[in-house]
Amino acid sequence: MNALELSARADDTGGPVAQAVKPAPDHLPLLTSRILILVHGFNNSRSQAGASYQKFLDNSGLGGVSAAGQACAFYWPGDKDWSWFSFVSYPSEITPAKDSAALLHRFLKGLRPPGGWPLEIALVCHSLGSRVALELLGNLLSDPEAPRLNYRAACFMAAAVPVTLVEDPTQLRPAALAPQRTLVLHSASDAVLHWAFPPGETSAGDGFFPQAVGRFGEPSGGLWSSRSDMGLHSYGHSDYWDHAESAAAVASFLAIAVDRPTPESATPTRSMPPPRTLPTRSLAPRGLPDR
Repeated sequence: MNALELSARADDTGGPVAQAVKPAPDHLPLLTSRILILVHGFNNSRSQAGASYQKFLDNSGLGGVSAAGQACAFYWPGDKDWSWFSFVSYPSEITPAKDSAALLHRFLKGLRPPGGWPLEIALVCHSLGSRVALELLGNLLSDPEAPRLNYRAACFMAAAVPVTLVEDPTQLRPAALAPQRTLVLHSASDAVLHWAFPPGETSAGDGFFPQAVGRFGEPSGGLWSSRSDMGLHSYGHSDYWDHAESAAAVASFLAIAVDRPTPESATPTRSMPPPRTLPTRSLAPRGLPDR
């Protein structure tokens, strides 16, 4: 993969959250003071998440080191089977999401960027990975020892987070406001967030059949810096990592130029009109008048 890898998994098959984030390679070679962290969601094995990350990096041009930062793929144990009834186990995933966020915060706080600069972080998250990201930002706000972590941008794709939690100043609203800029990619065509998320979140105790941020991009009113309606492309829940439109939207938000194919426009051939001939006019002969 064209990215560094960070894992909060105790093993590659999912299982519990590890004791600490494990980088690959072991000694993380930071080449810049900016990093771009990708965070997958619920129902992703490590191999599935890795394939999705690579597709996104290929489509967006954000692999390796770009102006957006050095790409880092984050893996956390979210391997449950995402079918229509998988949210029955959803309450058991909230704690791993929070624990994974705490481990990642601790790891990032220990990084030393080249030149001693503060570490600038951009996040690109999907589904329940958006909850991981918001919990990560919450860890920053509650940690007086982490002033050199600067979250300059966060992109939330199909966010499986209740709108009510990001509206509440005692819950996730401060975390949602922590990045300098935010982008929400949403779709009303997302059947998983429409049908499965509300009962799952209700069973987790986070509200009564709440609406997910990733359906309509709410709340409106200035919480998010920017929103993009992927319902215009009929996006379902699993379309965001793999499709070109979302990759282009994120890259554009992070101020990265992405090559887009420009359709050829056929110019109609035009011929010159046939030449027009002017009629000849004859002058009647005139003689001199008689004297």
